[in-house]
Amino acid sequence: MEITIKGLLLTEEDTNLAYKPTCNTPRRTNFGLNKRDLFKNWRSKVFFFLETASKLVGSAMAHGSASVEIVRGGVVSVIPAQWECQRCTLLNSDHLHRCQVCESPRKMRLPTLSDVETNSTHAQSRSERVDSAVARQTHSDDIRNINRNSSISLVNSTASTALDIADLQIEKHDDVIALHSMEEWQCLSCTFSCNPSFAKRCETCGSEKPSTLRVADLVQEEQRRDINVPNSMETSASDFWNCSKCTFENVKISVVCLMCGQVRSVSGAETWCCSHCTLENLSSDLVCNACQRPKNDHQGGSSGLIHPSSTLCDRANFMATLSKKSHYNGFQEGQNHLHESSLVEDIRKIEEKEANELRMAITNHCKTHGDLFVDDQFPPAPISLFQDPKKPFCQHQICWRRPHEIISRDEMTLPWVVCRTPLPEDISQGTLGNCWFLSALAVLAEKRHLVEHLVLTDSISKEGVYQVRLCKDGIWKTVIIDDLLPCYVNGELIFSKARRKQLWVPLIEKAMAKLHGSYEALVAGKCIEGLSTLTGAPCESISLQGDGSRGEETCPDVIWAKLLSCRDLKFLMGASCGGGTMRANNEEFNQMGLRARHAYSILDVQDLEGNKLIQLRNPWGRFSWKGKWSDGSPAWQQVSLEGRNRLIARGVEQGVFWMEFSDLIRYFDSIDICKIRPDWHESRVTGSFPCHGMQPAQAVKLKVLETTDIDLCLFQQGSRGESATKHPVDLCLVVLQETRHSQQLSVGRLVTHSPRQLHGCVGCNHIFNPGEYLLVPFAFGHWASEPEVSESKQPSYVVSVHSAKQVSVRDSLCDRQYLLADTLIQLAVTKGSREQLRPGVMAYTLMSGWAGSIFVVENVLPDQAVHVRCDCSQSSNVVSTRGTLETLDVVPSYRRQVIMILSHLERSQPYHVSRRLIHRTVRTYQPLMDWAPDQYRQAFHFPEISPHTGPLHAPRLVVE
Repeated sequence: MEITIKGLLLTEEDTNLAYKPTCNTPRRTNFGLNKRDLFKNWRSKVFFFLETASKLVGSAMAHGSASVEIVRGGVVSVIPAQWECQRCTLLNSDHLHRCQVCESPRKMRLPTLSDVETNSTHAQSRSERVDSAVARQTHSDDIRNINRNSSISLVNSTASTALDIADLQIEKHDDVIALHSMEEWQCLSCTFSCNPSFAKRCETCGSEKPSTLRVADLVQEEQRRDINVPNSMETSASDFWNCSKCTFENVKISVVCLMCGQVRSVSGAETWCCSHCTLENLSSDLVCNACQRPKNDHQGGSSGLIHPSSTLCDRANFMATLSKKSHYNGFQEGQNHLHESSLVEDIRKIEEKEANELRMAITNHCKTHGDLFVDDQFPPAPISLFQDPKKPFCQHQICWRRPHEIISRDEMTLPWVVCRTPLPEDISQGTLGNCWFLSALAVLAEKRHLVEHLVLTDSISKEGVYQVRLCKDGIWKTVIIDDLLPCYVNGELIFSKARRKQLWVPLIEKAMAKLHGSYEALVAGKCIEGLSTLTGAPCESISLQGDGSRGEETCPDVIWAKLLSCRDLKFLMGASCGGGTMRANNEEFNQMGLRARHAYSILDVQDLEGNKLIQLRNPWGRFSWKGKWSDGSPAWQQVSLEGRNRLIARGVEQGVFWMEFSDLIRYFDSIDICKIRPDWHESRVTGSFPCHGMQPAQAVKLKVLETTDIDLCLFQQGSRGESATKHPVDLCLVVLQETRHSQQLSVGRLVTHSPRQLHGCVGCNHIFNPGEYLLVPFAFGHWASEPEVSESKQPSYVVSVHSAKQVSVRDSLCDRQYLLADTLIQLAVTKGSREQLRPGVMAYTLMSGWAGSIFVVENVLPDQAVHVRCDCSQSSNVVSTRGTLETLDVVPSYRRQVIMILSHLERSQPYHVSRRLIHRTVRTYQPLMDWAPDQYRQAFHFPEISPHTGPLHAPRLVVE
């Protein structure tokens, strides 16, 4: 037992347990001490109290934890220790663990991020804080800040002789002193930090008190998940990792940085390979996540990746990743996962169940503490509204309100609900320029179940906890938000809203804003991005203008047939008005009732008695088409009454109109199609593009057992928000047959491919026959020809596989050194334009519509090499993988070589490619000689092909 006297610590070993009380009840005892003799000098005063304390230890032990008080005249009182309830302030007996009145637990506060420290560090810092606080307490009226469970309060007879022995250099222990919680809280809106703990609103601006619960730091209770964690795991410095991007110290279980979202790279030392199924598991897993075989003893113990101090969100995200192994996999060193694709609906139900567990944990915490949830990751503050709070895009004064505080003037009698019956006409755009998102949402509202699948919280949450499921950059994410929504000062919503007092529109909008960092990050976009984010389904964009993305002329009849087919398949569609490469005349568009650079929803496609009509909706709910087939147009009188009634049966709605297909092609840039098919199978694989040849290329192996229709999509990190990629890379996905000649050629024949574009996503559709295929994603806009590039700089990607029938997907780091070179050669030879330089020497070029160019030279001369000079110095807004726009190469006999790859650099500006090829033959394999600069006359390539560029540009054997 340990006793503290005003900062002085005594233990059983240091004291003489001479005094014993004569009864079991607390009493006052007069020892009859002669104070006049004992208090002759300061030293005797100290020994007097030391001796008194020694005699009182036994009394304290007999009564349990107690407080011993010495009062005037040497009278000593032994009083049982008590603790003060943090909620109702009642003094309870020490042996009670809950308050006798309000039944609040003795310790209520859950740890936050600042508490996630190692046990030893936490104890030491607490001791230092407490000792420092105790040393400052020099008067008895401040003694209330010291924990009454194990303290001794000394009160001297007079103020002038007050005894303070805190200055004595005596060792203190940290586990006997604690400070009562007298915390103040800081307002997230005005940053005022002196609000008392009992105040529910800020005393300066009136904003609501943030919840004590932090989304990123809610501690996971052991009974909530069946996770194999060692019972006596000690924390150490290795239980944390520093983010390479922001240097924030995260708990080891975190897969991403809690501060900036940077993905953590896991080294091989933190994984172990299952001897039965070869799955790579995290070192903290005691059983294999695939076959459930136990971890072998010789493979070492756990490294503590899953620690009791880890947060609930960390664990939920970590376990969700493991549970999704059937449809989501990531590349790691040495991994080679084989899994079957799963039904889209099955995946959704599994993830909804996992999300519900996390939501219930947060809700229960809020109920226990009587708090309303405030999301600390997306606080009700300017940082959540604007990318730069110093440069707000909106000059209105904005306040944050919960639903019961929001004013809806025309619907005062209706109660707030999440969803009544979602309808497209419910959506109303606010001051935020996110029509691309709202037009996609209006399309979803045509099918109620799609909206219900997004908002997982289907009823009003009294605690203000909501979850929205969105697909960002090809990966499904469940976003936790509160119900504090931006409003005008008068209480009306300032951004998007839903009529009939529904919350589904502002909640989904807030979840989108949180995903991208702020509301301002949602400004401007295309409907296809909204459809992809809201559905996670494969999306396709059809260009309506002559300069299509692949340099192909548009065919209206083919487009019309495709639109009819998409309508019959009940796909979702949207259209972009006056955007892209179109030069829109705003005045002309306004006269026709259209808005340039605006997104519309396509609701229907009809062939009405030979008239090709498209029904569209403006998400603004106003400004309708004024041309042919508009409301009141004479064209309606040219069709039968039955046909007219069939098309306008829904009545005239504001913002909904019919337009002729020819006018759609004239005023609109593109049509976006979202292929919703809940009965299809899905699988997703993550990876990263190599930055140079020293980093291995990654591929996905696809095994098809039955002939099936498959949609493939390749995603990259989006360009929204501060942390997003501002310079997207040129995406392309190539599908090849698995080769039988892996020793000579890395890949087989070309099957299909996506376009090469600087877009967030590219894809392709193909009917696959039974067999094995290789999916090779590549991008070269970021390629470095010489300097070492950190792995953290590698652009990440996601490959999604949607199939009508179940397929097998294997993701792995490819061990084929020349995978990219052989893939590009197959692509150029099959799809490129052919140019015979001379008999036996052929040039293959991929140029128009390829976001740059790819040049391949083939030499099939039996006994001659070819010197090739490729000059692209007159090109603009492109970057070369060789590091220069002019190259010299020697192509040996029966070889093919990727001479140069040019990539479109800045997508907001057009690019131009100018190429000039000069060639000559030599009898033997000779160096460049007089073609090259003097110091490179004996070289065979200029610039030289280094290990960084060799896997891409080295000559490859011609294999038929």
